[in-house]
Amino acid sequence: MQQPETHAGTAPLLVVDDDLYLLAAIKQTLNLSGYAVDTFHQPEKALAAISDHTYSAVIADIKMPQMNGLELFRRIQESDPELPVILITGHGDVEMAVSAIKEGAYDFLQKPVDEDVLLASIDRAVEKRRLIIENRILSDRLKKQRKGYHFHGLVGGHPLMQRLYEIIEVVAEENDPVMLYGETGTGKELVARAIHDAGHRYGRPFVPVNMGAMPVEMIESELFGHAIGAFSGASQPKQGKFEYAEDGTIFLDEISSMPITIQSKLLRVLEEKSVTPLGSNTSIPIGARIIAATNKDLEQEIRQGKFRQDLYFRLNVLPVKTPALRERKEDIPLLVEHFRLEYCHDRQLNIEPFAADVIEQIKQNIWPGNIRELKNQVRRICIFGAKEQVAKKSIPTNIFKKSSAQPTLLKPFLEQIEKEYLLEVLRQNKGLVPLTHQQLGISRKSLYDKINKYGIDLTLLRKDN
Repeated sequence: MQQPETHAGTAPLLVVDDDLYLLAAIKQTLNLSGYAVDTFHQPEKALAAISDHTYSAVIADIKMPQMNGLELFRRIQESDPELPVILITGHGDVEMAVSAIKEGAYDFLQKPVDEDVLLASIDRAVEKRRLIIENRILSDRLKKQRKGYHFHGLVGGHPLMQRLYEIIEVVAEENDPVMLYGETGTGKELVARAIHDAGHRYGRPFVPVNMGAMPVEMIESELFGHAIGAFSGASQPKQGKFEYAEDGTIFLDEISSMPITIQSKLLRVLEEKSVTPLGSNTSIPIGARIIAATNKDLEQEIRQGKFRQDLYFRLNVLPVKTPALRERKEDIPLLVEHFRLEYCHDRQLNIEPFAADVIEQIKQNIWPGNIRELKNQVRRICIFGAKEQVAKKSIPTNIFKKSSAQPTLLKPFLEQIEKEYLLEVLRQNKGLVPLTHQQLGISRKSLYDKINKYGIDLTLLRKDN
């Protein structure tokens, strides 16, 4: 059955009336208003059309010889109980129309029908139908996403994750700001994307901004934009992230890293729902939803004077916690397999699933870096194991020790693994730092520190490619 475009201009309507003159008049009125209209003077034929097509609303006369409007409404309810039905009634049939309203009919209008009243009622009915269909599509999509242990890019079957999925489904339909709490590497950006994709903003822009990786002097321009001449070198106007996000989602990661001076400007944006580009006097309305994330205790940051309390109250409307990996170790085998398959897909390789004892060793680690650390470890095993064809032989058992304090002799080995892995990723990305630090999940500064530490020459990597 074809789904309708449920808005004026394309929303298909069905009109039923035994008065051919009135039927033609209503059709002409609706056509002039941009609606697509099917008309029937026999209720039985109208019912057959409803079973074959999806309409946005039905307009029916309540007094017809073959089948009155109340009976027609009841028959429509049997096949499509959510289809809005508007009944047109003469003075003597008001009681019947009221009875139909009590049973769920959308509206009734008395003859002679005022054109504006008719169109207003239809517009409301069409909007209701549109929302019903959108919610049905969203519900079906969510059910498909919830099959197994995958949910909008998130992986996990632990009760903590199932609860997180339920919370995401609830907050996804709201417009209030969301504050994500969780340790580094727990996948807060994935949760933010899941909230974006699970709601009515799906398909609209999702704009992530890492406050911790952005130079302080660039933050205001990046977020709010700037006009020509706003500062030295501003030869072109720049659209800020808030404006670019339109009516989608802007994700402010590491919000605690935002300078106090910028926090006050963000507070004004939240209060006024508009941004004023740097060097401009014109405010621009914004419709983007804000999702912020932090791995710090913001209340403690407030006590230390590092974070504004009023901004905290504005952002902390819908708090959501992302669980640490140690809290859901039962998900580790699932995550290991997910990351193994992801690596195989990226590199077009066929690496055998890890042996059970290797996975058990992986589970014993405390994983202070959470999902991000686990993902990197799986990729290391894939890289070195792929060369030797046996993944478990390439990584010593003591790399998985429960204690975070590693033996002295192990440190050089781990650094060698890190260096080789870093070189591998840099080669894949042709020595490009922006792509590499995003893939590794570390800041640009951290990547440069490691490049300097291991004496990696980026120019050689770029020449090799």
